[in-house]
Amino acid sequence: MRGVTNSIIAILLCALQTTVFDKIDFFGTRPNLLLAFTVCVALLYGSVEGGGIGLLCGVMTDVMGYGAFGINSLMLMYIGIGVGLVSKRFYRIEGIVAFAFSFASTFTYGIVYFFFAFFIWGNGSMWFAFSRRILPESIYTSFMAVLLVIMLKHINNRFFVREA
Repeated sequence: MRGVTNSIIAILLCALQTTVFDKIDFFGTRPNLLLAFTVCVALLYGSVEGGGIGLLCGVMTDVMGYGAFGINSLMLMYIGIGVGLVSKRFYRIEGIVAFAFSFASTFTYGIVYFFFAFFIWGNGSMWFAFSRRILPESIYTSFMAVLLVIMLKHINNRFFVREA
């Protein structure tokens, strides 16, 4: 049941990302809500659910037409698995950990995506992409991830906690 709920939330976040947050920008960038959601699910539920949601969010990102088909699916799936595996070693201070993992994931995603989409073909400046796109998007997405992890914990406590 939690997987269905997370899938519905992912679809709603995809709709928000392409409508509302497309108009609300921060230094010319918008948050990657699907990446933030992947990180939050991986932090809360582990690598299997993080990878599954990452794959779903990646496919939705690919279908929306952001880049070559499949690259977002693979990157978000690997981010979900990686964050889920690494996060078990950290104490759960929900806001700080969500911000740090989301920032690192968005930053890595931006660097890898820029490298494969532009840099290897000789298009674009790495410094420009870093200062104008990758860093502001990482910060914006990280703040959204803090809100998402709080929302997910609330939903989990409200609907999915088993009574002893």
